[in-house]
Amino acid sequence: MSIRALVIDDEKETLDLFSELLTTHNIQVVGKGHNGQEALFLFQKLKPDVVYLDVSMPVYDGLYALEKIREINPNAIVFLIVEKMSLKSEMKMNRLNPSFVFREPLDVDEIIQNTHRFCLPPKDELENMQKTMITLALKNTLLELGHDELDKVMSILKKDYNLTLDDCYDNPEDLKHVLQDLFGESYDDILQSLRSNMKEISSHHSTKTFISNLHE
Repeated sequence: MSIRALVIDDEKETLDLFSELLTTHNIQVVGKGHNGQEALFLFQKLKPDVVYLDVSMPVYDGLYALEKIREINPNAIVFLIVEKMSLKSEMKMNRLNPSFVFREPLDVDEIIQNTHRFCLPPKDELENMQKTMITLALKNTLLELGHDELDKVMSILKKDYNLTLDDCYDNPEDLKHVLQDLFGESYDDILQSLRSNMKEISSHHSTKTFISNLHE
C-alpha cells in the first residue's frame, strides 16, 4: 500500500533532501510547499495520507498550517518537525495535537517507523481488506458467467465442502476442484477473467498466492 505524503519546509535544499529520503523508503511525495498557507492549499487539493510540517517558517508557520488542517480534518495525520521553540509555541502545539513531533537532529528510523505506524493498517486489517477484494473479484468473475453459474458454484461449495465464497480465500484448492469439475476446459478462461478482475490488486502478495494456488 502506497503512502502519499505532503512535505512543507521553507528551505528548498532541506525540502528536496527530506522528500528524497521519503521516496527511498517507498513513501510517495505528492506535493511540496514552502509555508503554512501553501500547506493548507495543497492539503485540500491533494488529500495526502500524511503531512510533514516544518514548524519554523516565516509568515505562515507550521503551527498555522496545523491549526487550519485540524479545522478541516481533526483526524488528519500531521507530523511536525521542530528544532527549537518557545514555551508559548510549545503549549500551542500541544493544544493542536500533532500526530507526532520529530525533534532535530532527525532520526530517519524514527520517521519511517512512525509513518508506517500511523499510515498503514495493522497486518490483520490489511489481510481482511485483501480477502474482501479477492472475494469480490471472484464473485464478479462468476457473475460474468451468469447468476445460475454463480449459484451452482456456491451450492457445490456449500454441499461438498461446507464453504462460502468468503471461505475460498483460505481454501483455494477446494475452489479449484469445484471450478474444474463444473467448467472443465473453460477453467483456464475463468482464471484469465479472474486475473482481469483482480488487476488493481495483482501486485499484492496474497493475490499472487491465491492465483498461484488455482493453477493446475
